[in-house]
Order: sequence, then C-alpha cells, then structure tokens
Amino acid sequence: MKPVILSFLCATLAAPAVAQDAEVGSNLPVNTRDDAFLQSADDIDVVSATGEKIGEVEEILINAEGVPAGVLIEFDGFHLFEDDDVAVPLEALEYNGTAYVSKMTEEQLANLRPWDE
Repeated sequence: MKPVILSFLCATLAAPAVAQDAEVGSNLPVNTRDDAFLQSADDIDVVSATGEKIGEVEEILINAEGVPAGVLIEFDGFHLFEDDDVAVPLEALEYNGTAYVSKMTEEQLANLRPWDE
C-alpha cells in the first residue's frame, strides 16, 4: 500500500474517535459566570427568628446520593445549649442573604441530639 493511501486511511479511521471525544466533551456543563456568585457556607451565622445568633454552620451534610440534606450547626452557648453541634435539616433553615434563619423553635433545637463525628 502506498504511504499516501495509508495516511489517508489512518486519518479517516481516527476521525470518528476524535468526533466522539468532542461530542462527549460538549455535553459537560460549562461555567460561563464568574465566581462572584459563590461563597463558602462554613462559619455563616445561624440566627433565631428574632435575629439572635444561635451559632454557625460547621459543615454541609449530604445524604447517601451525595445531595445536601442538612447542616451541622455549632452552637455558641445559645440559651439551652452548651457548645454542642447538632444536625439540622435544610428545610429548617432559610437564607436571608447574610445568615441562615432557623424555622425551628428554641425547644425544637434543644431536643435535637448532639452530633458525634
């Protein structure tokens, strides 16, 4: 076989593999925004409905599927609490732009088991 024909066959056979790689790569999400919209949740304040600081977000907790399901709050001696960490479901918190506001009452929070890692 002549070198020109061999080169043509090699290039032709390799083209579908290159095209497949390009197709796979094109399905990946692309971040077109700058990162100014991101912030770390670590150490964001958690406050009561009246605005009193309860504690801070210590960690984001995920479920078995890897989806965020709750937060670990480190309490700062808030009324009935020592300096315990407790797991709070995401649904029990609302972000107000600067802090997480607890939808749970002080009594409900006090009845949560301390989190032991």
